[in-house]
Amino acid sequence: MFPSLFASCYKDKLVCDVCELAKHTRATYLSSSERSQTPFEIVHSDVWGPSVVTSLLGERWFVTFIDGFSRYTWLYLLKQKCDVLSAFKDFYALICNQYNARVKIFRSDNGTEYVNQEFDYFLASNGIIHQTTCVNTAAQNGVAERKNRHLLEVARSLMFTMNVPKFL
Repeated sequence: MFPSLFASCYKDKLVCDVCELAKHTRATYLSSSERSQTPFEIVHSDVWGPSVVTSLLGERWFVTFIDGFSRYTWLYLLKQKCDVLSAFKDFYALICNQYNARVKIFRSDNGTEYVNQEFDYFLASNGIIHQTTCVNTAAQNGVAERKNRHLLEVARSLMFTMNVPKFL
């Protein structure tokens, strides 16, 4: 380049509005400082899968249930994505019996595994409010999304450490 050519240029003259607009990205969401005040006040959930590799028992998906207060996480392996309701019923029974607690709010995305008549009926019959995210805004379910990412990173690290073949 020829630096001497740019010596007389002014930066404010080099701004291209179209270029600026073309390079814009979506603004980050403000993180909500609202955290549950009691255990199981809010439970966050997300499904991950399908995995390329099937488990020994035939599972290719997993669902996480995360307590919004303690961030304690329960993970259930699923053979099919539609098995989420069965996993949630097991999780809910565990919470009720072992912790003598009730889930007040259930937060998930708008996946068909969560938004269906059966799931809605179970939540309504147990007095649970279902909060769903807006379409194409995974960040609104950030607790569950980030947890799934973390779990996959840990699993990958363990596999690398143990020299597991790359096709797994």
